[in-house]
Amino acid sequence: MVVLGSLAPSPILPTISSSSSSILSKTQKSFLTRRRTLLLGQSLLAASLLHLLDPIHSPAIALQQQDELQLEEDRIVQLFQETSPSVVFIKDIEIDKNLNTSEKEEVLLKEDNSTKIEGTGSGFIWDKFGHIVTNYHVVSKLITDTTGLQRCKVYLVDEKGTGFYREGKIVGYDPAYDLAVLKVDVEGYKLKPVAVGTSGNLHVGQSCFAIGNPYGFENTLTTGVVSGLGREIPSPNGGAIRGAIQTDAAINAGNSGGPLIDSYGHVIGVNTATFTRKGTGVSSGVNFAIPVDTVVRTVPYLIVYGTPYSNRF
Repeated sequence: MVVLGSLAPSPILPTISSSSSSILSKTQKSFLTRRRTLLLGQSLLAASLLHLLDPIHSPAIALQQQDELQLEEDRIVQLFQETSPSVVFIKDIEIDKNLNTSEKEEVLLKEDNSTKIEGTGSGFIWDKFGHIVTNYHVVSKLITDTTGLQRCKVYLVDEKGTGFYREGKIVGYDPAYDLAVLKVDVEGYKLKPVAVGTSGNLHVGQSCFAIGNPYGFENTLTTGVVSGLGREIPSPNGGAIRGAIQTDAAINAGNSGGPLIDSYGHVIGVNTATFTRKGTGVSSGVNFAIPVDTVVRTVPYLIVYGTPYSNRF
């Protein structure tokens, strides 16, 4: 028989003591701690991956990039220091016609009111005997002088870094390639000739450096790349110089005749021309050098035989 409203006896439930509550609390805390540790570890791993993917915020990679930059700068500094002693500064000087013969010979060294600087340029030491390679147009006034008043003053540095100057004498010239060779007396000094490279294996985009004396500022280095090859530029005799090297390394008045070198310090060309913005005289950044392969074919002939037969009369 069922009695309405009656309740079945309650089952016996275990009683949770205060000590059991404490154990559960520790278990929960331990679980939460492990979870926080896992999440923190994942966060650190993600941050490390972000550093690897983002070099800007990676101290190790940033330091490595800084070291590489410093090494590159040191390399260019060393390149200039090793090459610049082979580069010379050339001054075209006109002396006073009223001076007597002995005074004309002495006045070259003074550069006082009795002299007039007609122009400046650059050149480089070809050999230990004092032969200097430059552009024809740098020394054209001396070449074409009929008055005997033109002089060429060459400033050099020897292997020990000692600076001196000498009068440059014309050995030979070839206006078809805008090249000329001077000879200076180097008795008592030991010169450092340039390292001659080749222009036949150049590639557009490779680094190059120009050393010279733009606007009379001696020992100036400018950097750039080979911008083009096989260019054609006008020569002083009205013809064309073919195979010229185009570069964006700054070349200005006074750089003419100086060397264009590669990353190893080898001469790959002779700086000779620049396009200027019309009416301003400011370089456009389109500059040219005579390829050194042309120089290698021409200069030894000029040293041995002098001016080509077609230019002697």
